[in-house]
Amino acid sequence: MSNIGDKIRYNIKDYLTEKEVNKLMDLFDKIKLDLSDNSFPTRTNRLEAVENMKKVLEIHNYEISEYQPETAEELSSDKHQGRENY
Repeated sequence: MSNIGDKIRYNIKDYLTEKEVNKLMDLFDKIKLDLSDNSFPTRTNRLEAVENMKKVLEIHNYEISEYQPETAEELSSDKHQGRENY
């Protein structure tokens, strides 16, 4: 008796359309490209990779929400960064 993991692994088209599979392959390539750098990836590349990861999750029917700071000060505050003032 095969387990469900094998079924998903070997019959991915039973769960995703060919268009979705092709889109996922494209997104995975873009994510790898955005994060492959000899040094630490730039902020722009990291954020682009996150956007592509969100698209991957949406293809799998996950709902994605985004935190929208009210002001630039809130975004850059020590409290937001998880640090305390000393």
